[in-house]
Amino acid sequence: MSRLATLLIALAVIAGCSIQPDAAPSDLPADRADVFGDPVTGDVAAGANRIYLLAPTDPEAPQRLRSVQRDVASTPQAVLESLFAGPNAAERNEQLDTAIPAEVQLLTTPSQVGQLLTVDLNDVFDELTPDGLRLAAAQIVSTATDIEGVAAVQLRVDGETRVWPVGSGELVDRALTQYDYPGLVESTQPAFPAIPSPIA
Repeated sequence: MSRLATLLIALAVIAGCSIQPDAAPSDLPADRADVFGDPVTGDVAAGANRIYLLAPTDPEAPQRLRSVQRDVASTPQAVLESLFAGPNAAERNEQLDTAIPAEVQLLTTPSQVGQLLTVDLNDVFDELTPDGLRLAAAQIVSTATDIEGVAAVQLRVDGETRVWPVGSGELVDRALTQYDYPGLVESTQPAFPAIPSPIA
């Protein structure tokens, strides 16, 4: 038998033994359904609205807030309730967190007059440290003022106005804006490249 004939027979045998692709889609087996992680705890990270969570901590930098997407109605109640639900499983895996107590609830539907949104919450903040309270307030204010038409937030607890820490740590009893927490939100702007060295 010639070498060419032997080579052709060998190629035919190899081709017959190879794994053939299956063009039809197939479901994961039932026992593999949870292979990709734990059940979601917060809302799905998609949509046009945004909430603000705590970014992963950096020992060499102060705590920052990071915006994440949420596919919820563009109403203060829906967006804030999504914030209060906290990070979802994927965000937890990325070390995103929240300073807002899990038991926080809206006592009434947030009311808006002009650009001022009044938010009445139950009293679950007493166990927070001063820094935790500052971050929790910043999360609520940053999330609420990201809603179209909202520029300031009056936070109340059990219907009463109380003092809240701003970015500097100062306690104030007035409406809060995003400008009360300068530098606390991570920038979405990419870092500028370094100035190149002149070509010799």
